[in-house]
Amino acid sequence: MRQSMDEYTQALRVFLQENMEALQGIVRSYVLRAGLGRGAALHEVTVDVLNEVTLEALAHVEVFVTVRQPRAWFLGIAANIIKRRRTALYRQSQRELSVGSLLSVAESGSESDFFDHLSQTTQPGPEDEVEAREQVAELLALASPEDRRVLRLAFLQDLDTNHLALALNVSPGNARVRLYRALNRVRAAWYARSQIEQERGHHA
Repeated sequence: MRQSMDEYTQALRVFLQENMEALQGIVRSYVLRAGLGRGAALHEVTVDVLNEVTLEALAHVEVFVTVRQPRAWFLGIAANIIKRRRTALYRQSQRELSVGSLLSVAESGSESDFFDHLSQTTQPGPEDEVEAREQVAELLALASPEDRRVLRLAFLQDLDTNHLALALNVSPGNARVRLYRALNRVRAAWYARSQIEQERGHHA
């Protein structure tokens, strides 16, 4: 069995050596059409995808020797990987857009707008609600215990200003001030962390 697997692996290596230029050109076009890379980044993303495809092909090398059209099989793996990457990129961009929009609404100082915006992000369906609440949980992780309590009551328990005031045992005006200040502090912490992550990305 070990000898057979070695033979399968060798067969895949020979296939890649003989077809790599053509495969790279096709995968590059896939990457370009998927919007995963342009300009100088196009080649880098293409090579990265090819490496990932090769690893996945090696993990299923016993299938490679049974297919009638190995190129189509290999490119099918590439298409799936590109699709997964595109989906992940889209979800990340949507998450960042959603969190960013929450923070920008918070910056306006209108807690009613923030409530409305958050309720809109949590209404479409179960998956969207879970994702939106995960975004709020991510923001809460940046808050102090006291701010976290205020924000949790406001956005995870969906309390309006009057009910928030009752929960905090303060006046509605005081509740609005505490919520506004908590949002400002969380927004500042979020942007500070984003700046650190960007700097790390540049040095990576």
